[in-house]
Amino acid sequence: MNSNSVNLNLLLALEALLDERNVSRAAKRVGLSQPAMSHALRRLRELFEDPLLTRDGRVMAPTPRALEIVDSLRGGLSQLRSVLDVGSAFDTATSNRSFRVAMTDYVELMVMGPMLPRIHNHAPGVQILIRRVDQIFTPPEEDLRSGRFDVAIGFYPEASGLQPRTHSQDLFTEENVCIARKGHALFRKELSLRGFAAAKHLAIFYHVESRGLIDSALANHGLRRNLTVTTPTFLTAPHLVAASDLIAVVPAGLAEAYRKLLPLEVRALPFQLPPFRMRMLWNEHAALDPSQRWLRSELGQCTSPQKPVHGLSSMLEK
Repeated sequence: MNSNSVNLNLLLALEALLDERNVSRAAKRVGLSQPAMSHALRRLRELFEDPLLTRDGRVMAPTPRALEIVDSLRGGLSQLRSVLDVGSAFDTATSNRSFRVAMTDYVELMVMGPMLPRIHNHAPGVQILIRRVDQIFTPPEEDLRSGRFDVAIGFYPEASGLQPRTHSQDLFTEENVCIARKGHALFRKELSLRGFAAAKHLAIFYHVESRGLIDSALANHGLRRNLTVTTPTFLTAPHLVAASDLIAVVPAGLAEAYRKLLPLEVRALPFQLPPFRMRMLWNEHAALDPSQRWLRSELGQCTSPQKPVHGLSSMLEK
């Protein structure tokens, strides 16, 4: 392919098409008509000699060639935006910028609720594209570097455990607690370490995980938990626990939110587990981009830095 035949507008159209996987939504995102976006897709297919997107039911699926180029495309456009935007103001009132924010469903619950009204009032054209991560505790640094994600929020390592070009900001501190349905036999007396390990557990594991911090902590005491059910979502865990004899270890903020809605009891863990730091990560190439600085500021203001544990003492049942 002759690179001289590709202009920036085509690359922006390709980015939107690969993100949205829908011609109409991609056209709206970059300010084109649907026929103009369809024409851009035809031109891109000619240039790359590949369909790029193919119909799969109601959605359009990227081809292997599209998946091969998407990270490099995002990274290149992200760095170009950073260069062009240095010294420029970010006009929230008129911008239709899209941001890709990686987070778990628990972070989404805690952060997006407070943030959405702010965006609606001050940046009505801005689009937040929430993305999931493959592992809960492993920072998606390559995805940040490539531009696949603009920002990632999660229980990530401190700065010394990150790559040199990955920047971080602490958002709040989080404890873990044990939850069970109201009336669970395990909670009728003091929660012991052996009783905790022997109970039927529900654990939250993402796609490639099979062992967690709880398992490591119990192994230090010569114990294994009775792992009965795993789920890849935080937000279903309280529902499953409330409807069964399962117990689960969850962030205190999640327990606080759901004990008001479901018949749940909360206990402190019968062993020491260090509190987690909720951290926001971004790559160095996005550090000076005014639009991304605005995004990080908004995300930071929707949480309280060094926030105390989420009302833990008032939640714990005696």
